[in-house]
Amino acid sequence: MSAKAAKEENVIVPKGWWKSLPRKVYSTLERVKTSQPWFEVYKLNAKTWAIYEPYQFEETLSYLVEGDKKAILIDTGDGIGDIKKLAEELTKMPFWVVNTHTHVDHVAQDYMFKEVWCYDGPMAHETEKTGYPNSKTAPMVGPGMTWKPLPKGFDAKKWVVPPYKVTHWMKDGEVIDLGGRKLEVIYTPGHSNDHAALLDRKNRWLWTGDIFYTGGIYTYLPGGDLDQFINSYERMIKLFPEYDYLMPSHNEPMVPKKVLTTVLEKAKSIRAGKEKKYTEGIDGGEKIRRYQYDNFAIVCFEKQIKG
Repeated sequence: MSAKAAKEENVIVPKGWWKSLPRKVYSTLERVKTSQPWFEVYKLNAKTWAIYEPYQFEETLSYLVEGDKKAILIDTGDGIGDIKKLAEELTKMPFWVVNTHTHVDHVAQDYMFKEVWCYDGPMAHETEKTGYPNSKTAPMVGPGMTWKPLPKGFDAKKWVVPPYKVTHWMKDGEVIDLGGRKLEVIYTPGHSNDHAALLDRKNRWLWTGDIFYTGGIYTYLPGGDLDQFINSYERMIKLFPEYDYLMPSHNEPMVPKKVLTTVLEKAKSIRAGKEKKYTEGIDGGEKIRRYQYDNFAIVCFEKQIKG
């Protein structure tokens, strides 16, 4: 058989996913104590912190990035803990939010900030106006989605992402100057149509948002497209001379860049209908397929496959 039927929650959320934690990379990083127990914070260098949410399935990663004069918070995470208070503990510099894209687990606390930058894509304009209702947020803490108690006072029944104000719409090739440190905006659609990676040539890092992370990479979510996904990988690989490590928005930071070549190879093979091992599920009435590899998976709509 080329595939076996599987319930949707097993295609997207493997049972007992937390049993594989902690991830090995975190034992090699410096842990920083904070007042916010929902997060684990790790210092990547003197001016960069990874803000990790390991107790919810998404294992969301946000980042605080300092220059000599200013700082940015890359994404505001799930909205379960208070990321604004946490960031204010980590830096005394003025800082603002830069979103890699506007899916719910990246913008959940944008409303707390006066300055928010997003890539100028269709989904970002819609999300800014609407936020996300409880019907979209509550499932994130449903059965099997968390493995530690939620913060005191958090009420899943009242949990929403309010609309927020985008103060700057980013463009491809734009440079974010923090003083002594610059990040270039690289448009990378495929996971969403408002997705941007951020290139830090000085430290040789590429923040990949959700276009890559170790885990299930999705092209079936709103704004996703397998062809655009492949094009974005080709672009990131052309930039290999400019960086060494990937900084994804889920699971683990500091991933060596060479994995991108494997993901691209498999994505092209999937699109051509050549990959025969997968599990199936249903999302919104549409068939989805999960193609599992050693340290990542690609999850797409069946209709995105051309072979």
